[in-house]
Amino acid sequence: WSSDVCSSDLKMFNTSKLMKKEGKHSELEEEVAKTLQHFEQAKENAQHLQHLKLVYVNSAEHVEHKAAHGAVERYIMIRIPFRSLASFRKVAKQVIDMLENKFKQPVVVIANRTIISTRAVSHASQKRPRSRTLKAVHRAILDDIVAPSGVTGRQIRCTVEGRQLEKVFLDPLDRELMEPRLASLTHAYAALTTHTVAFEFSK
Repeated sequence: WSSDVCSSDLKMFNTSKLMKKEGKHSELEEEVAKTLQHFEQAKENAQHLQHLKLVYVNSAEHVEHKAAHGAVERYIMIRIPFRSLASFRKVAKQVIDMLENKFKQPVVVIANRTIISTRAVSHASQKRPRSRTLKAVHRAILDDIVAPSGVTGRQIRCTVEGRQLEKVFLDPLDRELMEPRLASLTHAYAALTTHTVAFEFSK
């Protein structure tokens, strides 16, 4: 009986931070959820408790990509509910630092959003929210993946062949923190939006 209770408690402990609609939780998702809950319950984080307790996880996965020097690198992509985003942004630096120290690889956190197509059928009186347009969602995804830094500028140049080269500038004060993560951020943005950007730091 006691072992059943312990097993049940452990399961609850592992999944209380998970908000997954369907499918089984992966080992990574349970580990992320458990780590978040440990972090939330730590006494030294009491000042952040009101924000941490509203941060949940929808999914987590390992992503592999080939770096510029040819080696295969990995990062963790975590999706959170959109309603957790405002609270997460208050503690993004602390949470990402904690997860990266735990898993020893870059962590990218994005909120789940819905893109409403221009061809979507709706009542004539209902307008498509600007925040649900393709362009707005892609801009929001960019803001998500560069956390805890921020976008300070964007530059788009067109080549003679007609290709667009887009540069995204980040806060130079975050260079030491963000530089090791840039390859992962570039891959994550391309995977989520099909657009390629180059990250640099403002001067």
